[in-house]
Amino acid sequence: MGQTPCWVCWIQRIFMFPLAIILGLGLWWEDRSSGRYGLALALLGGTVGLWHLALYGGLIPERLEPCSADGPSCTDANQLILGVPIPLLSVITFFVIAALCAAALKDKRS
Repeated sequence: MGQTPCWVCWIQRIFMFPLAIILGLGLWWEDRSSGRYGLALALLGGTVGLWHLALYGGLIPERLEPCSADGPSCTDANQLILGVPIPLLSVITFFVIAALCAAALKDKRS
């Protein structure tokens, strides 16, 4: 989208990028136990995403907002995709991945 990500977005990416590698290799090698690592990364990333969503929604006081200091602000109107805030999309993505990883682990135990 031509925007520089804020540092909270970078933290979320730190959790998202390894998911593609770990879960991709788990599918390639048919290793269902890789879901436990995916679950951990997705829950941690989702937690950061919830904090980011609270920043976007104004639930965190302005003096504690890290995004508006030196980089782009997460509260700008151009932080929307199809009318949905990018932090909300991140939270949804992380928790869908976590649910799928949990379901894969549950299937393994059955």
